[in-house]
Order: sequence, then C-alpha cells, then structure tokens
Amino acid sequence: MAFCYDVQCPTTIVPFFGDQPFWGERVHARGLGPQPIPVDQFSLPKLVESIKFMMDPQVKQRAVELAKAMESEDGVNGAVRAFFKHFPRNSPPVPAPQSPSIFSSLGPVKKCFCA
Repeated sequence: MAFCYDVQCPTTIVPFFGDQPFWGERVHARGLGPQPIPVDQFSLPKLVESIKFMMDPQVKQRAVELAKAMESEDGVNGAVRAFFKHFPRNSPPVPAPQSPSIFSSLGPVKKCFCA
C-alpha cells in the first residue's frame, strides 16, 4: 500500500486477510481511495465505481500530499527500531551449539567470509 503513495497514486483496497480491512478503512477515511471492496463482494460495477473515485483530482491531490509527507520517512529503520524496542536490553547470552557446525569444516573460507 505504501508504494501507491510513494508514486503519488490513490488506491483501492480489496481486503481478504489480516489487517487489510483496517487499512482499507484508513485509506478511505483519509480520502485516499474509495470504500474497501471485500473480496467476496468484488464486482465489475464496484471496480468501475472505485476507479471513478480515484480519478477525482482532489483524491489525487491528497495522494500527492501524503507522498510528500512520507518522503522524509525511513520506514525500514523505523520498523527495525519498533521491532527491537520490545527486546530486553540485557538478554542472556545464547550458548554455543555443542555439535560441530557447518563452519567448522570450511577452513580458509571461514576466515574470508565469516570473520
């Protein structure tokens, strides 16, 4: 979904799994796309209606504004920070495996790639 806004395009959400209904409602609430079309209700008339909605110049303008606001965001680093903030800072060390690993037989290759 974020890709649509990177390229400044409104979007239609056809939710069928997980958090997609939530994001479909958010897109519509912000005026960036039409009401989501649940996959079991998808039809040609609803698709045509959605395309007409997305062709509205005001909808396109909102997508452009969102893209400009997102330009300075670093989503990958933000996601990594959000992920790791839930880990304990002083986690116990992980014990080394007792059985020989694949790296024990690599010899000089290990020095080149595993240092």
